[in-house]
Amino acid sequence: MMKMKNARPHGLIGPDQSWGDSWGALPLEAINNRARSLDQLTSADGLLIPTGDPYLSPPPPFLFSSPHSRSPSLSLLHTPRLLSALLKEGSRPLPSALPGSASARAVALLQLASARVLSSSFTTARIMEFDERCLKVQEPKFDCLLFDLDDTLYPLSSGISSHVKTNIEAYMIEKLGIDESKIENLGNLLYKNYGTTMAGLRAIGYNFDYDEYHSFVHGRLPYDNIKPDPVLKQILKNMRIRKLIFTNGDMIHAVRALKRLGLEDCFEGIICFETLNPPCLLTPCDQAPEIFDIAGHFAGLGSADDLPRTPVLCKPNVGAMEAALRIANVNPYKAIFFDDSVRNIQAGKRIGLHTVLVGTSQRVKGADHALESIHNIREALPELWEEAEKAEDVLYADRVAIETSVTA
Repeated sequence: MMKMKNARPHGLIGPDQSWGDSWGALPLEAINNRARSLDQLTSADGLLIPTGDPYLSPPPPFLFSSPHSRSPSLSLLHTPRLLSALLKEGSRPLPSALPGSASARAVALLQLASARVLSSSFTTARIMEFDERCLKVQEPKFDCLLFDLDDTLYPLSSGISSHVKTNIEAYMIEKLGIDESKIENLGNLLYKNYGTTMAGLRAIGYNFDYDEYHSFVHGRLPYDNIKPDPVLKQILKNMRIRKLIFTNGDMIHAVRALKRLGLEDCFEGIICFETLNPPCLLTPCDQAPEIFDIAGHFAGLGSADDLPRTPVLCKPNVGAMEAALRIANVNPYKAIFFDDSVRNIQAGKRIGLHTVLVGTSQRVKGADHALESIHNIREALPELWEEAEKAEDVLYADRVAIETSVTA
């Protein structure tokens, strides 16, 4: 085999080889020979030491603006796991056979790589001791936090929600020609049965441009009412876990609100209206739609099950929420969902999310926790900090031990 100088092979093997094909069936002696042929760094006792971390490069913040604009998530689970390259002769270091935390092993490997261990004092026993200590770091219970935006990250007292309601009613009158006397009752029925007034308007037959609607409703909000929140920013920065915004609002509104809060750099991405809904392209025949009389439907004792369906995907629709999690690559069983809406919280619970109702200390059905303020996260979920601190303690102790072994 040709010797590859200064190579940075993917996962300690050649770029065109899979783990199983290259390493899985080989005894230790053959593994070491293969590694030497690839010009791999080795310790004095012949064991494999990775030369670098080719898979890790922090991604920039991004917006989940469509299913086709996702950024690859940073994950240690995709890094090579080879701490058991120091197995007894004849064993097979298959990833599926390795117990313990994959991410802890990956971190350990990267630390070994950065140490560039070449000293004979760094023995097999020492690496195995390091491996055993890393096994104590268990996979975290949660790996993602999902935050609603409006009335969750900033208080209801800002008045933003009341202005949104006023602007929606104005849009219904000015742009859709709805009788002002019917606005309040119609708005309540649409919100109750469809999650948002916009989704309800589309369901009963009104066609309009989504961007125009959002510009009218959000474009003239008093964003100055949203004040910077350095306390919340510090809380979020201290939570070393993936964090996403999940809002029914449009992207422009979400970005403006986050900037006002001073939190624009605290989240990996934003799941927003555009994430789930393609543009609504109007045609001439769309301008005079047949409108479903939802008020008359319920006045005649009609059932909610017989209502027309909406083309708009949004919370609290379970299908919409599941689609959003798929797009953002979120495992609902390992995620915590923060929202001020009881309906959204209950829908989140139905799809497996751990739920936190924000804005009240009174728990309701479907809520695992209830917080008067988003600032109370640590009191309600101390395990988020405890897990991070335990992992950091173990890795710090071993980093010190490695440095001591190398310099001894």
